[in-house]
Amino acid sequence: MKTISRISAIFMSLAMVVSLAACGSEKKDEVSSSAEVKTVSTEVKVGALFGPTGVSMAKLAKEKATIADAYSDGANEYVNTYAADYVDEPTQMVAKISSGEVDIACVPTNLAAKLYKVTNGNIKVAAVSTLGVLYMIDTSGEVKSVADLQGKTIYAPSSVQGSNPEYILNYVIAKNSLTDTKVSFDFTVDELTAKIISGDVQTIMVPEPKATAINGQLKKVEKEFAVTDIQAEWNKVCDTPIAQGVVVVRTDWLKENEGAFKTFLNDFAASSDAALNDIDNTVAAVVELGVIPNEALAKQAIPNCNIVCVTGGDMKTSVSGFINVLLEADPQSVGGAAPDDEFYYVG
Repeated sequence: MKTISRISAIFMSLAMVVSLAACGSEKKDEVSSSAEVKTVSTEVKVGALFGPTGVSMAKLAKEKATIADAYSDGANEYVNTYAADYVDEPTQMVAKISSGEVDIACVPTNLAAKLYKVTNGNIKVAAVSTLGVLYMIDTSGEVKSVADLQGKTIYAPSSVQGSNPEYILNYVIAKNSLTDTKVSFDFTVDELTAKIISGDVQTIMVPEPKATAINGQLKKVEKEFAVTDIQAEWNKVCDTPIAQGVVVVRTDWLKENEGAFKTFLNDFAASSDAALNDIDNTVAAVVELGVIPNEALAKQAIPNCNIVCVTGGDMKTSVSGFINVLLEADPQSVGGAAPDDEFYYVG
């Protein structure tokens, strides 16, 4: 009997140990499951130019808050609000980025490369936002192909001199051996609009949405014209696609706010997708923000703006390839040298 009692006591002790262990395990699971993910809210200052680069940002800028999945690292979920700043000229955006007034911006690719140099690496490129947005309009009736531009003068707005459009056009001219073709930047885009309608000039190159606006005015006065897609002509002579616009982020801000930036990238992708697939709401947004002046023009021009959202390794390949083409054509177009690998944020 004593032996049986002793065995029973042992079993009872073991049962208590197992029971306590089980209780301990249940308590641990309860603690784990009850751990809350902290919400981190960040106000993000974003910037873009009026025109195509601003279209990608339109939904995000209008909603002023996270519109897609918030990024979570397991401990924190990052939810953003947005303050959007639109400007007319790239130089204005340079000042805002350099001063810290803007954390993230859509800018021309060559400007991003220059900014990387002048800010001593305080800029990273994280996404391609637009491909080419340039169109040539001719009223002479003589331009049936690029070869027909030999001996002609192409007029481009003074505002694009020293930026991507100038280098893209010069590259197409050079690759087509148009040795007697000239490019003039003597007039503003509004002056060019008046001059092509009056007949004072016959061949112009302008970006969207101005290209669509000018086409509409030429139709109103019943003037014959031909449109050449500069992107298509580029692709005939270059294997690297035009990565004309990119998203950049200040490196010092990124170091402190990477979670918020990852949420931004989700939001930017959703905003870009809306520009492609939710045209009516995008049109309303860009008009409200002043990115494009009226709904009729926005509805026609946005599909020609080649809106994209390319990130990660594909972004790096696309941007570095385009920068190398510009570097070969004119080293000063990208600040004299191609940026190093630290220029790229691949996530």
